[in-house]
Amino acid sequence: MEKILVSACLCGQKTRFDGKDNPFPFIERLKRHYDIVPFCPEVEGGLPIPREACEIVNNAVLTESGKDCTKQYIEGAKKAVSLCHFFGIKIAILKDRSPSCGSRTIHDGSFKNNMIEGLGLTARALIADGIKVYADTDALDFLVPEEKKKKGMQKSKHVAKRPFAKKEEGEKKPFKKAKSPAKRGFKKKEDSFKEGKPARKSFGGKKAFSKKPYGKPRRTSNKPFNQKTPK
Repeated sequence: MEKILVSACLCGQKTRFDGKDNPFPFIERLKRHYDIVPFCPEVEGGLPIPREACEIVNNAVLTESGKDCTKQYIEGAKKAVSLCHFFGIKIAILKDRSPSCGSRTIHDGSFKNNMIEGLGLTARALIADGIKVYADTDALDFLVPEEKKKKGMQKSKHVAKRPFAKKEEGEKKPFKKAKSPAKRGFKKKEDSFKEGKPARKSFGGKKAFSKKPYGKPRRTSNKPFNQKTPK
């Protein structure tokens, strides 16, 4: 089964800077079709839980107090790439807005919760290595193949009838298009012969009936049909 790298906090692990997680329900659907490999580059890079929040400032990862954590973030990014090589992982789903995992947006470095377009250090390293990186804010349904319907399911024999609309007072009846003979229940002449039903025929203005399937009309007199009566 194919493996996917996923930010550990999205899998329910409490690896955020504040000791909390970011549960992502879509992971449960992915588990039916993939092996999930949880990974937190910040923790794997040597940072503790909890820890001071960091943002990218001028290509460096700093805390609000000014502490430089760039080394730990780079180390975590390297381990993420090595892990993908080891397991043959080609897809990663990362937590957006993170200075390490952000793949769509990150904080602008002002520590005022302002967002800008950008990439975290781990996301950059994975993309540079040819791994497809997606954010938890992306539409990821395409990763889950639809389950095929079970074969052998019988179709319902009963067809729901459309209810007739009630006629309001003073309303005219709508014009109904005439149905074709086939829809009104009429059968072809050949079918009536096959079933042995009398076929109606006319000879010389007189009507004769035959109950035989392809029988000739009964004669109404002893005279031949073409014989003329003498004057």
